[in-house]
Amino acid sequence: MPVSFSSRWQIHNDASYRTLGWGPASSQYLYRPGIRFFIKPTFSITAGTAFFFTRTSFNKENDEFGYEFRTWQELLKKFEGKHGTEFQLRFRSEQRFFRPTEVNPESRTAHRFRLRGSVSKKFNEKWSLQLSEEYFRQDNNGEFEFDQNRIIVTGIHHLNQDSQLQLGYMWLRWPNTSQHIISIGYQKKLKLYGNKHQGG
Repeated sequence: MPVSFSSRWQIHNDASYRTLGWGPASSQYLYRPGIRFFIKPTFSITAGTAFFFTRTSFNKENDEFGYEFRTWQELLKKFEGKHGTEFQLRFRSEQRFFRPTEVNPESRTAHRFRLRGSVSKKFNEKWSLQLSEEYFRQDNNGEFEFDQNRIIVTGIHHLNQDSQLQLGYMWLRWPNTSQHIISIGYQKKLKLYGNKHQGG
């Protein structure tokens, strides 16, 4: 839920509940707030924090969740194409702080870098489609190594100018395995100034 206070300042809000498989059993909870500044309507910088509670294994019998705190910084550039097409390039840096768990009994830190490119196509006032890829590398205990890669396809239904429903598929590749993830999302934009719509 991005909340715009002016044409240049916006609060970023991102909350998620991730399940373990198709059932309701939780895998992760997160909340990621931030402050965004628009240098231009198509170019913004953002800084924020994040709070993650993640199950320490994929075993449903394991009820332990690990706590992670993050600070993050982001550059986002949009490029308008023809016929309802938009391109985005996003770079995000994350500083990750993990509390001890039974699986990892010592606290640890990591610095992760994320680069995402995406293209979206708006077919009409109600429907659009987005294809994106995001690549992750992480400095973990002095080793700067591959962390993960995401390929995402998202269908978007625009309920009105300020809200939308999203249904997506993600293929996530880790160093030694991969996952298939289905996502359902809702976005509502709030504008607390003027009469014109300003989205993030």
